Amino acid sequence: MVRSEMSTEASLHEPTVQALPREALAALQAERLAALLHRAGSTAGSRYVGVGATLAAHAPLTGAALADEVEAHPPFGRFRLDQAALIRAGLATAAVPRPTPIAWTRADLDREASLGARALRRVGLAPRGRSSDCLDGGLVTPGTLAVSDALDALDALALPVGPVVNDAALQRAAEVWEIVRPEVLIVDAPSLAFLQRAPASPPARAFAVLLTPDDATELAAPARPDVCRIFSLPQVCTFAAGECAARDGFHLAEDAVLAEVVDGRLLLTALTRGLALLRFDTGLHAALDRSPCACGETHARLRFA
Repeated sequence: MVRSEMSTEASLHEPTVQALPREALAALQAERLAALLHRAGSTAGSRYVGVGATLAAHAPLTGAALADEVEAHPPFGRFRLDQAALIRAGLATAAVPRPTPIAWTRADLDREASLGARALRRVGLAPRGRSSDCLDGGLVTPGTLAVSDALDALDALALPVGPVVNDAALQRAAEVWEIVRPEVLIVDAPSLAFLQRAPASPPARAFAVLLTPDDATELAAPARPDVCRIFSLPQVCTFAAGECAARDGFHLAEDAVLAEVVDGRLLLTALTRGLALLRFDTGLHAALDRSPCACGETHARLRFA
């Protein structure tokens, strides 16, 4: 385990939430889950109408079932609980057998941006810090739009350069990096693999890599001091969990996401989204650790297997 050199206050973007006592955090989750289940049982057109108001009454939702539901009831299935205007949409590809449309309200995007700022602050990116992302332009792969929202919330520099998976792309990016000198590079798994093989090291002191359920091997690999992994499942939460400086598991955003491990498989419920998914089966094997973390954050940690 890599020990944190940062104080709790310095390493947390929202200390009042991230260091909330476990009892208070559990009460907040229970309150938000109750509100979610009430909405799910009372919203006209919802897939959840008529189902008992307990989470266990809902069978796990597989990626295949989600894709079938959306296909049968386009464009987003019968999961819309919030009637506020949807202002951004995209195609999710992780943990589903085919690209599946999902969307966000303004409130959804504001919450995602705040959670993204938390994840990037854990990497060591401070307000007014400099970063560059090597993601594509899409929103839900996850892509540069979601990261830009998070960097805005953190008041940090966002400099997209696009995927860096070949020598030509690296040369173009390096010319920009030489001028800007980013402190953190935000990458996906292919860009991280290429950059780590490159003969010359990028100028950044750390990588933040966004991984989805399609990156199960990378999620379960041992932690590294120069790489901070962020678990992303945009259907539920773009910044669902992330490593802190202690590199001792992935802190779950428990005020926004409820996690269950059933028969070793990780199920996630979106507590605050307008398009609600209950007990979405990520297809990943994981365990939950609620013991204290050296970084001071109280939210439970995921350990992928």
